[in-house]
Amino acid sequence: MSRVVLRVHAKINLGLAVVRRRPDGYHDIDTLFQTVSLADTVTVEPAPGREISLAVEGDGVPSGPSNLAWAAASAVIERTGSPAVAISLTKRIPVAAGLGGGSADAAGVMVGMNELFGLGLSLSDLRGIGLAVGSDVPFLVGGGTARGRGRGEDVEQLPALRGAWFVLVTPAVEVSAASAYRAARIGLTQSAELIRLNRSAIQDGDVPGLARRLRNDLEAGVVLSCPDVATIKARLRDLGVIGAVMSGSGPTVVGVADSEEAATAAASRLTGRDWRVYVVEPIDAGCRIVRRDL
Repeated sequence: MSRVVLRVHAKINLGLAVVRRRPDGYHDIDTLFQTVSLADTVTVEPAPGREISLAVEGDGVPSGPSNLAWAAASAVIERTGSPAVAISLTKRIPVAAGLGGGSADAAGVMVGMNELFGLGLSLSDLRGIGLAVGSDVPFLVGGGTARGRGRGEDVEQLPALRGAWFVLVTPAVEVSAASAYRAARIGLTQSAELIRLNRSAIQDGDVPGLARRLRNDLEAGVVLSCPDVATIKARLRDLGVIGAVMSGSGPTVVGVADSEEAATAAASRLTGRDWRVYVVEPIDAGCRIVRRDL
């Protein structure tokens, strides 16, 4: 095989509880993950120079070893002894927006290398390698609907979410995950209980119940540096979405609607600000191979 092309999907968090700060400096979380139709394209092929290379189409994305896609290739090579790869990324997922774009690219590189070189790595193997690259990578290797605990690596797959559409609104501000966690509200019992209740709502197909109980412990800290998060939430509610919450470490806000029509109607009225707006649906996958060249 000479090339593998993948579509790699953004993730949203339908609630996030920060449980505690760990001795290693990371945080244990309890969250509900969902992959959505907004996606990057990742291409992997054998590297002619036997060294990793990376080409990126999109602004503000590093093309060297600091890119998670590069780090993922290095991790697979270290684990398996596989050949190096030439990676091409076409970016559509906003950067530093709480949507896991870099982690999705990393997951795509790992899945692509597994296919390209016939490495025989299982989903569990890929998740284990991915954790060293980024906390969202283990989930994004498989994607779908899941509860994530620990750093996010303890992934419990849930039934596919049906009957929901999302309006994603990303302010023109990048937020680092590290800064969001430094300002986090930690160990709120109510947040953890809401995650448990919303896990049940997903299993029951109760989208309105899920939307009413959305909470993110990182949101209050991010609002201090990015007030647009609160403004967007209020605007989305005025436009009739049934729930809204910041995704991950932000600043993207997710509005939950019960139909494509409702989501599109709300999105069409979010004009006049420097916000990127997307209408997306749940996707029951993290990485999809769309082309194999022999």
